[in-house]
Amino acid sequence: MAETSKAKQLLYPVGIESLFIAFMTEKKDNRDSIPTYETEIYRMDNIVTIGIAGNPTTVVKWASNKMFVNASKNSKFNLNLTHVAFPQEVKDKMDGVTSKKGVAFGTSQVKEYPMFAMGFIAPLSDGSRIARWYPRVQKTLTEETFETVTEESEVKDIENVFEATPLLYNDTTVADFSEVRDSALGITAEQFMEQVIADESQLDLLKPEEGSTP
Repeated sequence: MAETSKAKQLLYPVGIESLFIAFMTEKKDNRDSIPTYETEIYRMDNIVTIGIAGNPTTVVKWASNKMFVNASKNSKFNLNLTHVAFPQEVKDKMDGVTSKKGVAFGTSQVKEYPMFAMGFIAPLSDGSRIARWYPRVQKTLTEETFETVTEESEVKDIENVFEATPLLYNDTTVADFSEVRDSALGITAEQFMEQVIADESQLDLLKPEEGSTP
């Protein structure tokens, strides 16, 4: 009996593994080219949860007493991240601050936060994995809380909210990869996260590992 394609099996998420962050070299993108990112991609295995909420709008057109068009678009994603901690270097880059003698100043002036790519890997019930890149992300201002330590203290989760918006170059908001798609052809989630994939022209960067079966 032929083996059923994984793309046809009922597989479900069973958690989340790593968070990935890659900062744009120019701190923002432009309309003329795919953005470039720093060679160092920060990988952190400290995610508790990540909530992903779209911001869809719907266009409905009726004609001849029938629904002629029912279309929708999504202009951004809100990424609600609960985690343990970020390295100070990552926090400073997200805030766009440069410190001197360990001091960074904030002012009341208008400020645009730097842009970066954020992604993650999540396992499925059969051991396969999915992976995503959101190539144009900015942090939003969130509240901070510092609590007194007690004898029964625990490590408190930190919550941050980020906005993923369309790239100016091609309107891409997310690049979604799954190892169980028939077209994955031996490519792994780890390979997908080795660089930020933000456009179809970059798919040639993804090649099956030696010895894998396409």
